[in-house]
Amino acid sequence: MISKIFSINCNMHQLNVLILGSNSFVSTLNELKPFLKFNPVKEKTSSDFDVILFDEEALKDKEDRKIIDNCDRLKIYASNKKLSNNYDAFLEIPSSLKEINATIKNISTKN
Repeated sequence: MISKIFSINCNMHQLNVLILGSNSFVSTLNELKPFLKFNPVKEKTSSDFDVILFDEEALKDKEDRKIIDNCDRLKIYASNKKLSNNYDAFLEIPSSLKEINATIKNISTKN
């Protein structure tokens, strides 16, 4: 019953997704913003986000890595190669807009 309530709430408002990573990764998602079914958040100091979407460059940046490691929110790792780390989801890149939106939706309805 609780998961049904969460799913209803997710459909009522878009999730806020913190985007961390390389400039090209962040700018590409920013350009896609009108077509995304979630709200991309770029401000690292924001605490108003439900999911973190990050690429491998974020793991090399000390500040980004600290945010990823210390946050208890859902985490999606985007890369062309899968890591052994246990993140909540993996997004193989390059990805289509449909795949990006589906990954965000699927991870939010799982938990």
